[in-house]
Amino acid sequence: MPPIAEALAMTPPSGEDAVFDRVAAAALAEFAEHGIRRTSMEDVARRAGVSRMTVFRRFESKRGLVEIVIAREVRRGMEELDLLWEGAETLEDRLVEGFAFAGRYVRNHPLFEGILRREPEVLLPPLTIDGGPVLGLYRSLIAKRLQAEVDAGRAVASDVDGVAEVIARLAISLLLTRDGDITLDDSDSVVRLVRLVLLPMLLPGFDRRTGAR
Repeated sequence: MPPIAEALAMTPPSGEDAVFDRVAAAALAEFAEHGIRRTSMEDVARRAGVSRMTVFRRFESKRGLVEIVIAREVRRGMEELDLLWEGAETLEDRLVEGFAFAGRYVRNHPLFEGILRREPEVLLPPLTIDGGPVLGLYRSLIAKRLQAEVDAGRAVASDVDGVAEVIARLAISLLLTRDGDITLDDSDSVVRLVRLVLLPMLLPGFDRRTGAR
């Protein structure tokens, strides 16, 4: 079964396939309410008001359904983040808002927060020991946004992919380990992280102490 990165690429945009959307929405609701392990394809079909075979024709297996549901929610999160990113005035504001949004999105998400609390074994392997595909996905999504900053002259980076991977690894670590001096729940600590680690890589001459170039 394809990893989440491939699932994201092969998932049709919302509104393109009404049955696909209805089944995916039903699966998200079932997973959030009952957990992934306790949800069957029959449960999803019943909630969506379609036949079991319709679900299997669209998604092939429960694992495929889970991956596509997660991929759709990743895409939705990135679309929301793009709106915030475009509305921020400075690179620092964009980076701070990006980290803060990631924390809010996962914490308030009906599925992701429940999985981390009730079924961590579902998400931990693809985010840790088998995390290559997910890391690659987030690195590419972040690199695309950083490259736009470089192209616009708002940042300088000789290794955009490297900086993007640092950001992706930091975000995943902060989402999984919520205790510490730097957390996504504290805006001041997010600013501290951005100024200590990220801005010096993207703004030559940036002063960590004063927050100025």
